[in-house]
Order: sequence, then C-alpha cells, then structure tokens
Amino acid sequence: MVNIEHIFFDLDHTLWDYDRNSKIALDQLYDLFSLEEAGIQSKSLFFDVFHKANLTVWNLFDENRMNRDELRNKRMELVYEEFGLSLVPPDGFHEAYYNICSKGNHLIPGTMEILDWLQGKYRLHIITNGFEDAQHEKLRNSGIANYFETVTTSERADSKKPDPSYFEFSLNQATANKENSLVIGDGLRTDVAGARQFGLPVIWFNPENALPPFEDLTFVTHLTELKTIL
Repeated sequence: MVNIEHIFFDLDHTLWDYDRNSKIALDQLYDLFSLEEAGIQSKSLFFDVFHKANLTVWNLFDENRMNRDELRNKRMELVYEEFGLSLVPPDGFHEAYYNICSKGNHLIPGTMEILDWLQGKYRLHIITNGFEDAQHEKLRNSGIANYFETVTTSERADSKKPDPSYFEFSLNQATANKENSLVIGDGLRTDVAGARQFGLPVIWFNPENALPPFEDLTFVTHLTELKTIL
C-alpha cells in the first residue's frame, strides 16, 4: 500500500447500506401496492424473495446479459413467479422502489469514521455499476457526496466493473494511475477480480469474514480496520 494517493470505493454494500435501505423501501411498497391482496401473504418472505431476484438480475446486468430497463422490470416478474402468481406486477412499482430506496441514508457501520480519517490523506473516488441518477442521489442523501472527487457509474463509463475499460476510464477521470491507486469493495468478481486483473491493488470489504478466494488477498471485516492498513 506504499505510494497510494487515490482510493476508489465501491458504493453499494461497501459504504451505502443497500440491504437496509432496500428493506425500508420494500416495507412501504408492500402496503402501498397492496401486495398481500395480490397473493404475497408474508412480508418477510417477500423481502427474501425480492432480495434473491435482485441478486439474480444484477448478476445478469454485470455480465452484460441484461440492460437497465430489463433489470428493473424483470425483478418483480421473478418475485411473482416465485409466489406462483399469474398477475402482472403493478405499474409504477419499479419507479417507486428506486425513488424511495435511493433516498435512503443508512450507511455501512464505520463509513463516516473512515471517510473522516481518510479525507486529507488521500484523494477519494466512487466506482459503481449503479445508475447515474440513483447513485448520485444516494451519495447526497446519505451525506457523503462531498468526500469524493469523482463518481464513475457504469452509465458514465459506458462499461462496467470488472471490464478493464471501466477501470481505465475511472483512473482517467481521477487523473490517477495504477501505481498510486487502490480499490476497496465488497464484490469478488466486480471489485476484487476486476481490479486485480487490471493491475490495481485491492482491499476486499468482507463483513461476513468469509474465506478469501486468494491467499494473498487483503481484506477487512469492518471499515475502520482500514486505519491499520493505510
């Protein structure tokens, strides 16, 4: 980690608490769209099924097998299929979900502490496969937008992590290079494998303390542990 000047953070699941903010949005939408009457009897089961569908569509999106509109629409279709419902998912659900969820202000524990500690020591950036409008709103509403010099979304880069072109675009946006940059993120395929393949050092955010896939992979289970590494 010698000579590091630029730190590139992933956003969702690394700094911004996607799961918590998503659950809050889904809790409101379950009632707003009368999903119990539609045949989804359990709110907690709805959360679990939606989470599973969300992982499925985002993996397809990251692999360039699904576009933005397909991602948004397919999610609830998968949920309805899981519950055995032949009904068409309600109009406006996806727009309402994005509107409420992106306004969420819950952060991963330790986010503000580590950003305060890093600010002034390093130049900070966001790299995310999320969409331009939603990601900037998340940063603003959670109060962390001012920590970052650049925000590179997949829409802005016209590519996605782990594509080398995405990391190249991000470095160019930040006027950084491989020798003075570091990536921190939770995604093993998008952040870790993508950065390593491109030649960037990476720290894996691993809150579950899972077994690392590479013996030489540096990881932290809590963001404040970065103080002992950087």
